[in-house]
Amino acid sequence: MRKGLNKKGFSLVELMIVVVIMGILVAVAIPLYGAITDNARANTCRNNQRDVRAVFARYILVNQANSAYTLFTNGASSFDGSSQNAEDVLDPEFLSYFSENTLPTCPEEDHYYKITAVSPTEIKVECMASGSVDDEHSAE
Repeated sequence: MRKGLNKKGFSLVELMIVVVIMGILVAVAIPLYGAITDNARANTCRNNQRDVRAVFARYILVNQANSAYTLFTNGASSFDGSSQNAEDVLDPEFLSYFSENTLPTCPEEDHYYKITAVSPTEIKVECMASGSVDDEHSAE
């Protein structure tokens, strides 16, 4: 008498069910991943803008005794982050407060932020990619 063969493994139906479940999970995960990365870039952009303002406040505190200090060199009143080099327009002492003596760049398009002097103690920091302006731009 012959015994039945011991069949081990998965049936085609079981494998198809697993593939369908995996497909559903991937279909849900991909849009969530995109939203999470976009949110992280936006938060990084806002934090970079705040960092620039905080460094400017520190720069003012250190240089307040020197009434002739200026953030911009060559008589400029703003720094256009997309077409200018920061080293050519901004005071080297201001840049020295950042790591590697360079301004942070926008994570969206990897360029500098636009910095405009509103007053001697106030700047506006604007992201060129999203057009967002950090509303809390006072250094006081």
